[in-house]
Formats: sequence, C-alpha cells, structure tokens
Amino acid sequence: MIDMKFLRRELFTASGAVGFALMASPAFARGRGRLDNNLQVVDLTDLAGDLPLDVVLTKQVLKQTEDWEHSSYRNPKWPDGGHKSLGYPTVIKNDHGKNQDGKYYLYYAHHDPMSGIGCAVADAIKGPYIKLVDLPNSDRKNSMVLTVPNYRPDGPHPGDPSHYSSPCVVWNEEEQLWFMYFHYFNHFHGAWTANADVPGEGWQMTALATCPDLSPHKWTIWKDAKKGKVSVWDIVPVLPTTDENWMKIASSYHAIQRLPDGRWLALMRGTPTQYPGPTVGFATSGDGRNWKYFDGNPVIASGKPWTRKSNEYRPAFIGYLGRNGAGQHEYLVAWSEHPEPHVIYSTTTDFKTFRRDPRGYAKWGGADGLVSVWREGDRLYLFAGKYVHEMALPVRESAAPR
Repeated sequence: MIDMKFLRRELFTASGAVGFALMASPAFARGRGRLDNNLQVVDLTDLAGDLPLDVVLTKQVLKQTEDWEHSSYRNPKWPDGGHKSLGYPTVIKNDHGKNQDGKYYLYYAHHDPMSGIGCAVADAIKGPYIKLVDLPNSDRKNSMVLTVPNYRPDGPHPGDPSHYSSPCVVWNEEEQLWFMYFHYFNHFHGAWTANADVPGEGWQMTALATCPDLSPHKWTIWKDAKKGKVSVWDIVPVLPTTDENWMKIASSYHAIQRLPDGRWLALMRGTPTQYPGPTVGFATSGDGRNWKYFDGNPVIASGKPWTRKSNEYRPAFIGYLGRNGAGQHEYLVAWSEHPEPHVIYSTTTDFKTFRRDPRGYAKWGGADGLVSVWREGDRLYLFAGKYVHEMALPVRESAAPR
C-alpha cells in the first residue's frame, strides 16, 4: 500500500516536481490542477495580461454589531465610543478536515483592546457573511472563536491592552489541521526583554491555534508552560520579535501561506523601536511551526530599488505566476505603502529582489492588515478591512470555468 503522506512529502520537496505535486496532492489542487485557495497563495498562472489595477465591485462585509468589537482602551463608556478598527479578515472554505460543509468562513478582529478572533459564515464567497451569534439556532453569546482570557463581558478594564488580532488561516495537510496564526499582546514583555535567551522586546508576537474541524468553532492555542515566565498565558510565540531593530518591538499582522513546492512562507510586518515605521520581511518553514527568518530582513523598506518613499510598509498578499522564460518559479508579491494604504504589485523569483509594477498603485483600497485573496473562475475576491473587492481577471478563455 502506498503511504500517501510520504508521497506528498516527496512531492513537496522534490526539485522540479512542482507541476506533478499540484496534480497529485489534493491539498494543492482544486479543479483542473489549480492551487487550493486554502493555502493562501492565489493561482495566477493562467493570466492573459497584467493583474488589473481596478476592481468591478466593492462591498462591505463587516460591521460592528457586538460589544467586543468595540475598543475598550481608555474608553470608560464602552461599548459606546472608542477607536473603530474592525476588519483584518481572512477567508477559507470548509472543504478539508472533518465535517466539511463547503461553506466560507471569514475570521476577523480589530486591533484594539479587548479584541478576540471572530467568525462569520457564508454560502457564497461574496456573502452575506453571518456572524456565529446570528446563525439559526445559535445559543452563543458572541461570535468569538478565540477570546482573551481576561475579557469581561460586563465591561473590560479601560486600561488593559490585552487583545488577539490579525488572524490568518491555512490548511496543514500533513497534520490534518487548520492553522490559525494571530498576534497577541504580551503582558510579560518586561521579562521577555530582560531575558537574554529570547530576542527583541516581545510586546506583540504571533501565536498559533489549531483545529481539526471548523464547524464546532473550537480552536486550541499552542502553549508551553516553559514559556510562561516570558510569554503571557504560556503562549508559544511561533514568530517572535528579533534583536534586529526592524522587528524588535512587535512581530504581528503577518500573512502566512504555503507555496506550490510545499514550503511555508511568512510575509511579515515588523515594528521597530525607532522611526521610521513598519517594514516587511520574510521567513520560511518546513512545518508551519518552526521558522527561519531571512538574512537581510527587512527586504521591503525605504531605500530599496523596488519601493517608493514611505514611512510604513505592510504585507498584502502573494500570487503564483508559474514558471518564467528561464524556468524559474515566479510570484506576484503585493504590499502597501502608507500612511495611506496604497497597494503596489511586484514580481520575484527569490523573495529577496523584486520588480515593481511600472503602472503604479492599485486603485482598490488597501488595509492596515493583510489582504485575503480568493479565486473562483475568472474572478478574484480581495478581502481587505471591512470590504471585499471583486476583480475581473484577464485569463485564457479555456482556463476560466465558471
């Protein structure tokens, strides 16, 4: 009997076998050999032209309707008032793991205290997305699937900065688990900073939660009691801060994806201790749990040939373009340049050097966090902030089934 897990592992790592892996592994292909959207790298191999700068429709999919969705920080009138930052969406389809229902699950948050990770469900990619608390026969008190342990439904403390935010969900075929990456505020950042065995200052770092079955909405955060002296609630920081200034304070708001060759790739936003603001770097992993940061990070920052003058850079999304004329695997990497979220496309083969799109910025609105991209036929759906943008793709006609 063939060991399928061994076969997939060999396909993921075999040089030059990417095309075969796409067809052979159900985790990497969904219909006509196209990349699985649940791996968070959008398949653009059949583009007949450049990725459009325009979209055909923009629709709001998230609104503040629950108390926890409002910032409590320095806000004694909570849930009234407070900073409004609801968004940070990531979208997947429940067609892996146990109890598949074929529905679309949108995970979201805000970036203020006391945010948790919320969830809304839809039958179609464009929605409507119904929050868990509003689903038929729901007995839930809220729509959070992950809740900060010291959240008080009757009124969070206005001075407590606790929060979970910026979810990014990816299917892990080898472990048969959904991986949710999110960042948390680390109350033990003082101990983290003082400990010579851990890097950076550790104010905000990225954690990992898993589940084998989306439908019960029960996620388990990866914890280790050995981390409890430097990381709040024993949370394992899978993507911690660094000793280098670019990500010394916070490792958060990352976009995580799996490439067609099976590698895990983190498109990372780092927050430094000194001006200027956030920049973007990369890390890779063989299992989604243990990561190696690129030498030379940040690679998307001021002064690079592929950036323009800006004080802030943030991750957006990654697409796979296929092999170029030299036989190299080519990718589209999108990031945003702030203070306004102007999204720029680029191409790369190594995630170390980039060719900036000469047409300039995309005309659809970016966001503070990642852009979750989903493809169906010749339509691309870009979830950013509270909105979804629908894009019509110029694809080869024979490769665009509806």
